Amino acid sequence: MLSKQTNYTNLRQNLASVLDEVIKDRGCIIVSRKGKEDVAILAASELSSMMETLHLLKSPANAKKLFAAMERADQLESVTVESQTLEELCKELDIEERPQITNPQREATREL
Repeated sequence: MLSKQTNYTNLRQNLASVLDEVIKDRGCIIVSRKGKEDVAILAASELSSMMETLHLLKSPANAKKLFAAMERADQLESVTVESQTLEELCKELDIEERPQITNPQREATREL
């Protein structure tokens, strides 16, 4: 995530456009203030995602599993898989395709 910087005066004058930019770019804007600590503005969904990630990585055992899964996923990115119809997949796996299940209420409504 890239961050940009602005000052309080510019933020105040352009609040709506700055907020729109944060949402559009999925980034972060650092607001500098004279004599006070800087503040970061980011989309609530981005903050939620970061907090969830931190929660999942808090446990060393869970973090190890997640990183191993990410490594396996990265290795699979170069693998190409052709899409198949359900019929083709059933034939390949030598299983019988199940008939489509219908909704009895829907069938009763159609008869009316």
